[in-house]
Amino acid sequence: MKAIESPNKDDDTQWLTYWVVYGVFSIAEFFSDLFLSWFPFYYMLKCGFLLWCMAPSPSNGAELLYRRIIRPVFLKHESQVDNVVKDVKDKAKETADAITKEVKKATVNLLGDEKKST
Repeated sequence: MKAIESPNKDDDTQWLTYWVVYGVFSIAEFFSDLFLSWFPFYYMLKCGFLLWCMAPSPSNGAELLYRRIIRPVFLKHESQVDNVVKDVKDKAKETADAITKEVKKATVNLLGDEKKST
């Protein structure tokens, strides 16, 4: 909250960078956690890694990983990512519209059946 409320936008960028790196790390961990959890001291190393990523310095781990790995990969595949996001958004809208239509139809049927029984 302090980063959002402060007039200095550098801390906003630092925390946004951290959360991007944390998100990428979480996705990677999701797919490899079963394997990684068998390593001794994995959780201690994970904690150290996350502390390094959020260290209050201009060249902390999150900044380094974002600048050297995540940003170049993202920029290389940006159009593909945009297409996937657009496709998911369109599919979600279609699904929501279909569900809304079915709920309306079920409501009309339910109310119609209720009127017949009275």
